[in-house]
Amino acid sequence: MDRNILKWNFIFQYGYVITNILNALILLPIYLHKIDSSTLGVWLATGNILAWMTLADPGVGDVLQQKIAQLRGQNQPEEINLTIGSGIVTSLFILLLAIIAGIVFFFLIGVIINKDVSQYQGLQVALLISIIATGMSLVSFSLSGINQGLQNSAQVAIGSLSGNFIFLISNVVLLYLGYGVISIAFANLCRAFYINIYNYSALKKQLEREQLKIVFQLEHLKKFVKIFSFTSFSRIIGGFSASLDMIVLARFVAPSMITIFEINKRPIQMTQSLIGRHSVALMPLISHANGKGNVAEIKTLIYTQFKYYSYAAIFIGFCFITNYENLITIWTGVGKYAGNSVVFLLVGSFFFTLIGYFMANMGYALGDIKMNSFITIIKGVVSGLLYYIASKHFGLIGLLVVMLFVSITVDFLLFSYRLNKLGFLNGIFIGAILKKWLLIIPLSALMSFGITYGFNLIIPGSMRIVSLLLNGISFTMVFIILLLIFDKDLKFTIQNKFSSIFSKRFDKQELSNNP
Repeated sequence: MDRNILKWNFIFQYGYVITNILNALILLPIYLHKIDSSTLGVWLATGNILAWMTLADPGVGDVLQQKIAQLRGQNQPEEINLTIGSGIVTSLFILLLAIIAGIVFFFLIGVIINKDVSQYQGLQVALLISIIATGMSLVSFSLSGINQGLQNSAQVAIGSLSGNFIFLISNVVLLYLGYGVISIAFANLCRAFYINIYNYSALKKQLEREQLKIVFQLEHLKKFVKIFSFTSFSRIIGGFSASLDMIVLARFVAPSMITIFEINKRPIQMTQSLIGRHSVALMPLISHANGKGNVAEIKTLIYTQFKYYSYAAIFIGFCFITNYENLITIWTGVGKYAGNSVVFLLVGSFFFTLIGYFMANMGYALGDIKMNSFITIIKGVVSGLLYYIASKHFGLIGLLVVMLFVSITVDFLLFSYRLNKLGFLNGIFIGAILKKWLLIIPLSALMSFGITYGFNLIIPGSMRIVSLLLNGISFTMVFIILLLIFDKDLKFTIQNKFSSIFSKRFDKQELSNNP
């Protein structure tokens, strides 16, 4: 396993999400200040509808990454050349299809959310710009997938991170110039163009280094497109269901309440993306190792990384439960916290969705694309129907209960079962990890609530930043101690790391003393 490639995969996945989180933390308060609350609420809802144009993409970037990495492991350069050519042609066709879909949705938006979008300043222009920006983003996914498959992770990381910086700067400048929601759309367009140019330049250099080329062959294109006969339907269903929460709420609650929900959902959603990227970073290496037939190496990587991944999900979940009101109030001001019931349901869904996401990504990287897509279709159909019924009769809480139910039954159980059937998740490992969870989760809950209760007794309610910091630092220390007590392998690994560091320092000191 190439540790340098794994390092850049992590830099790309975590860096991309972290910069998105930083952008959101910086930009959302500016949005609230510079954009009318009702306009912002409708923009959030209509943005989800316009995102449906991405459903024209059947997942070309993900398939390119998986196929090219596997072919590279099998040392098949001619097939790689053909796959790259078919992937680029397919992505250009998808760009055209997505723009057509975007224009259709643009004219239907008012009917879908039952509101006159022309009444909101700059909204129509912003939506039109977003059509082009979203289409260009789809092309960038394909180019990134090719580069990732070729193990060219460093350039993908650099291009994506610098693209997010361009988005932030252009957005802030336009907001302060008074362009409102148009600022968001135009900044997205700038980022999409930049990332495409950077990725294509990086791809050309990588092809020259590896003596590969872009080859188009109609017969190969037909074979390549057949892969998407099943995945495209799952993307459509999954994409619709993923955006239905905001759209359904737009029919049954006031626009201002949509903004409150989005504010409370955003940090959890961003953190979910951040932790979830850990599994995405593993995918190119898993596909490459699968191409070489290294089953033992794949199992070791999955087991080790999943353990750390689940610990991160548990830790962040309890941090949110006991600190979320302070976090939201510090970030956006008093009166924006949606309440404990909303947050607890969001955190529950956060945990089970993350576990399922890891299992789904491992299965996809191993080539189980068809079954992965089938489960996504099941999830989309079930959640889509239940979202509407629950929101209509029970409002926001009903929608969140359905979200948690789907996370447990589909994400957590079905994707885990599928990885088990593939032979990469055995009963011994499942029993070991569940045993650790049964010890760590209850004790973490007890410690988290105990620490919060104690600090609430001695720290005034107005000192929210101090309370947030002390709670966070104290729980972090307690959680690390719990892991070291109950996970002997982790303790041994950390001890070895420290021993290695001190040994290297001692060796350097010895060399300097004995020239």
